[in-house]
Amino acid sequence: MKEYKAVFFFAAKLGALEGYLFERRKVEPLDNWIGNVSCMYQDLSPASKKELAPDIVPVLERILEYGKRVFNTEQRGKLERMLQECSAGVDKVG
Repeated sequence: MKEYKAVFFFAAKLGALEGYLFERRKVEPLDNWIGNVSCMYQDLSPASKKELAPDIVPVLERILEYGKRVFNTEQRGKLERMLQECSAGVDKVG
């Protein structure tokens, strides 16, 4: 049950970030938000990461697209690393 709760909170935070960035030109610093999403993802079990990867990849791609004008290098890097890991999980699954 603890794993489901972690998955839910990760998905909620990731989805909120995607919605927040949609068609936004300026945003306040996103370091904490992106850092929290990154840590929450790392805390998920390998099995959950593998199962969620096909759903997370398009969300991360949209987040990177929506935020391309506002992310700094470090923020973009954290999200790109998460996308890379998720994409590798998708390749292993399908």
